[in-house]
Amino acid sequence: MRRVKYKPIPVRELLKLMRHLSCLMVDLAFCSVIYGDEDLAREVLELENIVDELDLLLTMQAALATRSVEDAERMVSVFRVATASNSISDAAAEIARLAISRIRLPREVALGIRGLDEVAVRVVLGAGQGKLAIRELFERAGAVVNVLAVRRGKKVVLEPSEDFVLAEGDAVIVKGSLDAVNAILSSLGLQTFSKGGENKAYGELVDMLAKPRDATTLIVDLAYAALMAKSRELAERVAELEEHVDAMYEELQELIMGMQELTSREKVGALGVVIAGEIIADAARAMVEPIMAGLEPHPIIAEVLDETFERISVIEADESDDGRTLVELDYLKRGLMVLAVRRDGKWFVRPPYSCFVVKKGDVLITKYAAESEELVESLESEEDREEIIEDIQEEEWKE
Repeated sequence: MRRVKYKPIPVRELLKLMRHLSCLMVDLAFCSVIYGDEDLAREVLELENIVDELDLLLTMQAALATRSVEDAERMVSVFRVATASNSISDAAAEIARLAISRIRLPREVALGIRGLDEVAVRVVLGAGQGKLAIRELFERAGAVVNVLAVRRGKKVVLEPSEDFVLAEGDAVIVKGSLDAVNAILSSLGLQTFSKGGENKAYGELVDMLAKPRDATTLIVDLAYAALMAKSRELAERVAELEEHVDAMYEELQELIMGMQELTSREKVGALGVVIAGEIIADAARAMVEPIMAGLEPHPIIAEVLDETFERISVIEADESDDGRTLVELDYLKRGLMVLAVRRDGKWFVRPPYSCFVVKKGDVLITKYAAESEELVESLESEEDREEIIEDIQEEEWKE
């Protein structure tokens, strides 16, 4: 790591960037293993160095902002979130290292496995490919993908707009359907991807690796929801899920070691990926431990969660929602994932979409991308959302 010098960057901005980068790294790390993408794995390692530097800058800035005992108690949650984000980043980097040295599924086989229709890839712009706006790249390719980030040296631009002008040497991380990604690659004169035949052993392995990926995504999301709501009950559910991940590791360990089709090197790599998932779950639990210890989270955390590209906020059910299931509300298709529902002081975590019936007055904790903000605003104004969150925090902290 290069020498880090103090920069007067607000804690909120540092925390926001750390949270987004660490979550992005987990997504890319798992993709690097499943899709056999060494370039993607190496990009994760580059991002790890940036998160490490942000962690040090946040520690310096937060220390300068602590002026009283009350400040110190509230700042504990900020330090925990930052430390957890760094731990998640380190775990993602370990998965990336395993993708480089131990286990990478053949890309064409992975693409042939049912359900893996979305591809992530890193593209480095070569000579003569700069000075091109993202919109122009889409027009040239005749396709649109999600540009997750652009790294230019040590600077990272997250979710750049279509007006963002790319430069020669930029590392561009995109995600989309196989056809759309291939169209982008072809327009840049790069080799495209193709699907291969099915492979039973690798198909089973993908299913196994999907378990820690899905479990860690849920537990991290729920930890952030607990911080936003200042909810001890949600924090305790995070602790329960962390124990579930521990038990899942034991189960997957036996299954992986029993797969005769895998080489010893691949088995060690797969076990390492599962262990990294366990570390991410531990980090999520560490985030909520201050709540369980009776320390109130800093207000800045709720602000960060409402400003990042993957946002967590609230919607209160009204008369039009009463008596309808989550499927009937059609939130998932519109880009909103319901993490939990609060009803009469009780929490329902990840309620089943097909049979959970919403009642008027229910508060839905939702996760959504920034581009869905207009939809969320139409369902619940920002001002109302802030009031709902404040009400929940007051009720939860009194209990």
